[in-house]
Amino acid sequence: MRASCEEDLYQSVCEALTDQTRFALATIGVAQNDAERTIRVVAAAGTARGYLDGLTMRWDDTPLGQGPAGCALRTGEVQFNDDLNADTRFTPWRERALAFGLRSSFVLPVRLPGGAVAVLLSVYSEQKSAVNAEQLEQFRLLGDDLGVCLEVLRSRAALQAAWEHRERQDQELAVLHRAFENSVAAVVVTDSQNRIAAINPAFETLFGYRGEHLLGRDPSLLASGRHGAEYFRAMWSELGALGRWSGEIVNRGCDGCEIVCWLNITAVLDAQQRVTHYIGSFRDVTEQIHSMEALIREQRFANAIMESMPGIVYFYNRAGQFRRWNRNFLEVSGYSAQEIERMHPLDFFDAGHQPLLKERIETVFERGEESVEAPFRTKSGRTLPYLFTGRRLHYSGEDFLIGVGIDISQRKAAEEALDAQLARLQSLSRQVLEIQEAERTALGRELHDSVAQDIGAVSLNLTIVRSLLGVPLEASVAQRLDDSEMLLGDAAQRLRDVMVELRPPGLDEFGLLAALGEHAQRVGRRAGFTVTMHGAEPRPPLSPTVAIALFRIAQEALNNTVKHARARHVEIQLRTAEDTVRLTVRDDGIGFDCAARAARGDGGMGMLTMAERAESIGAHCGVESAPGAGTHVSITLPWPPPAGAR
Repeated sequence: MRASCEEDLYQSVCEALTDQTRFALATIGVAQNDAERTIRVVAAAGTARGYLDGLTMRWDDTPLGQGPAGCALRTGEVQFNDDLNADTRFTPWRERALAFGLRSSFVLPVRLPGGAVAVLLSVYSEQKSAVNAEQLEQFRLLGDDLGVCLEVLRSRAALQAAWEHRERQDQELAVLHRAFENSVAAVVVTDSQNRIAAINPAFETLFGYRGEHLLGRDPSLLASGRHGAEYFRAMWSELGALGRWSGEIVNRGCDGCEIVCWLNITAVLDAQQRVTHYIGSFRDVTEQIHSMEALIREQRFANAIMESMPGIVYFYNRAGQFRRWNRNFLEVSGYSAQEIERMHPLDFFDAGHQPLLKERIETVFERGEESVEAPFRTKSGRTLPYLFTGRRLHYSGEDFLIGVGIDISQRKAAEEALDAQLARLQSLSRQVLEIQEAERTALGRELHDSVAQDIGAVSLNLTIVRSLLGVPLEASVAQRLDDSEMLLGDAAQRLRDVMVELRPPGLDEFGLLAALGEHAQRVGRRAGFTVTMHGAEPRPPLSPTVAIALFRIAQEALNNTVKHARARHVEIQLRTAEDTVRLTVRDDGIGFDCAARAARGDGGMGMLTMAERAESIGAHCGVESAPGAGTHVSITLPWPPPAGAR
């Protein structure tokens, strides 16, 4: 009852059913009235949520519509599946369900208090016959409670919508009233008999009458006598035919002075197209003079804006003829106004940049706006980095481009400094990786030369002690010797594993492919998948830095396969093309949604480490995957490396 919407309620129910219980999956489904009559899952929770990926349920007469959900929706009764492996109705989904360990389920139709089925609650268990009679009654009560909650939420939503509609209507009426009261035009409203029903303050100001003196009277009291009966007959004739009339009219104010106005009359009709009111809007002709003065002020204001802009501002037409520009344009370019009038916009750029500028200018006139970065050439031959933004302006029947140019010299300098800093960081990253590998190698060598030798010596001493004691040995002594030799053997094996992880054997002597193959086979035996190797060592050989980086990336990819993929087979390829070396690791595991993971920003440290190692050697690391389609990791390295490259 505390849920704010249906979606929150659905999700809370699913999470409650699968939290600390034996139910592996709970879903809420809603019947759709589409052509296929599908059932859309709107909420789900539980450890077996992957079962829903790509799942299709229907409630029609097809086999997909004869399942528990479809039957529950059509009959309105609870559908039990005590054994999914034996229930024939569950055939289309059996293999998928068993793969996720699901053994039984039931579908509960949730009814609204009026009796209509609103949603379907489906619960899945990893046990057969997971629900007894007492639990079933609890679920029926849960369904009734859900129905009441849905009714409350929907009633609340409907009430809120009605209230919001009422508020919008009130706001619209308030806006209309404010517009009427605050309109600069003099407005009068008359009824169908042409009696004044309302006037606004502007009307009182224009004609000098108070509202209480005009209500219920005919607007003819404003007549000046300058228009004859024919004038008004034509006005009413057009008003009756078209529902509107506009024209110039001379009225007389309260003080007897004539006022020349432009009058617009509109007829207001009801649903039966009958006239209920007329609305008249008066505009004093003297406003035209005021408008002209305002236009002059606006022009001066626009000029002031152009001159105060920090960049260069200009106007030119489709033919490239300049019509206006600001003072900055003259100062930056170094040209005079007479010279600019004879120039084309492309004349301010070098020949190499003119095609791009021409294309962007055409885009502005065709699409309305565009921007571009280009070096602006002054009269002295100096070039300045500028960002130009252009928009199309239609004026007096002609299209113009209004452009603004901003000097981006400081931004360019900052970008170059940032690029240099990034280059330094990449160099530092490479050095860190090299130091790490050097430390790994030194540690592995130290373990081999000291600890491994000591373990071997102790093992030899135990053998000598056994021979010196003679036979038969006491049982306690023999057991101690056996335990000691077994512990030394285990320690030696663990030490070998550590040394292999520190520096893969054979990488320097036999190359990347051999070392990676030996490592992958060892991981495969431990994790239970097979490995296939393809390819050949690049020529010229890979540098030690590049080889160990590629090995570590593939090693991380295999670790991810072991942790997440549930793969049966892994394929590793090392190919050399004309200009690249490409290492790929592909598995046939469960995969994942790359786009969804990227949108959530949870790529994981492993994928980030692979990308950073690839960048440190100038390579690109790509990951492709989809649910049920496995994962493909590829590292592409430009090859052979440029002369002088590390």
